Amino acid sequence: MKYLVAFLLLSAHCAQGLSLARPKIITPHPALSSVDLHPNDYRRSPRATSTRLFSATAISADGAYNGAAGNSDELNVKYGPAITLGKLKINLFGAIFGFWEIFWGVFYWYPAMILYSLSRWISSKLPGNIMQKIDPFRRIPINVAYIWGCLSMTIFGLWPVVEGRENLEMLREVDVNGKKGKLKPAMYVANHCSWMDIPFVSRVFRFLNYKMIAKAELRKVPILGRALQVGGHVVLDRTNRRSQMAAYKSGVQCLKDGVNLVTFPEGTRTKTGRMGSFKKGAFKMAQAVGAPVVPMSIQYADKVQPLDYAFPAKSSRMRPRAVIKIGKPIPTDGKSDDELLEEVWQAIADELPEYQKPAKDTPIGAK
Repeated sequence: MKYLVAFLLLSAHCAQGLSLARPKIITPHPALSSVDLHPNDYRRSPRATSTRLFSATAISADGAYNGAAGNSDELNVKYGPAITLGKLKINLFGAIFGFWEIFWGVFYWYPAMILYSLSRWISSKLPGNIMQKIDPFRRIPINVAYIWGCLSMTIFGLWPVVEGRENLEMLREVDVNGKKGKLKPAMYVANHCSWMDIPFVSRVFRFLNYKMIAKAELRKVPILGRALQVGGHVVLDRTNRRSQMAAYKSGVQCLKDGVNLVTFPEGTRTKTGRMGSFKKGAFKMAQAVGAPVVPMSIQYADKVQPLDYAFPAKSSRMRPRAVIKIGKPIPTDGKSDDELLEEVWQAIADELPEYQKPAKDTPIGAK
C-alpha cells in the first residue's frame, strides 16, 4: 500500500513539474585527478585480513561515484525526481515498476508458492510422497520465480546483458559418441553491489536449477525470505557454528545432486561500489566434490538500483548498461584454499569497470 501511495504522490508532483529530490552534479575533487591506479595495484595476498579503502570514493545522493575512473557521463546517472519513504527513495521509474512487480507477486508468485508448499506438506503425509519424487531438488519454485522475473522485468528492460555463455560449454557433458548432454554442476561466484544482483544472476541460469548460499538475516526480508525457504536455498548463520556446518553439508549435497550453487563471497553489498574481500567458506564446498568455480563479474548493477533506492531507478539497457560477464570455469582440484580464492577473485576483478575494481590495499581473503 505504501508503494502505491508513493506512486500516486510521485506522479502528481511530476505532472506539476516539481522535483522532490533534485539531482546533483558531482565534480571530482582536484586532488583526485592525479590518482592513477595500475591494474596490479589491486592484487594482494589472500592471507591479509584487514581492509583499507580509498576515503576519496563516495556515493552521492544521486548515485554517482566521486573519484571513480571512467566516463563521467556514464557514472553520474540522473534518476529524476524521487520521494523518500523511510531511508529509501523511489523515483517515477521505480514506482511504476514496483507497482507492476508487486501486482505479479501478489497474483502469481505468492499464490504459486503457497500452493507448492501446501502440496509438498500434503504429499509428505501420504504414502509414497509423490511431490518428493516429482521435484526432489525443488526446481519448481526456482522456475516459478524466474517466470515472475520475466513477467515483471522484461518490459522495463531490466535484464542485464549476459556475455560469455560460450565459456559454460566447458562444463557440458559429452558421451563416448560425442553426444552433448547437460552442464555439470558448478559453484558460480559473483561480486555484490546491488539488490539487483540476485535477479540478474537468475538470467544466467534461466530454467536451470540452482541454489543461493545466503546469510540467515535475509530470511527476514519480505518476499526474499519466503523464496529462500520454499526454494530450498542454503542459508547459514555466520555466528552459529552448527549452522555453518549444516550449510556446508547442504551445499556439498547440492553439488553431488547436480544442482548449481551461487554465492556472493563478499558476504554483503559493497557500499562504495568497489569489490571487497572474499570469504573462503563457499569455496570449500566446491573443493569437497571437485566442482569447478565459475567467476561472474556483474557490472553497473548499482547504477540500476543504488543502495538508497527501494526499487530499480532506471532500465538496465540505459547507459551504463548492466552486464554479467561469465568467465571460464576454474578447476578446483589440486589447489589450496588461498590459491583458488586468489584466482577467482582476480578473474572477477579483471572484468569489472575501473570504479568497481578493488581499492588499493584491499586484501583478497577475509576472515
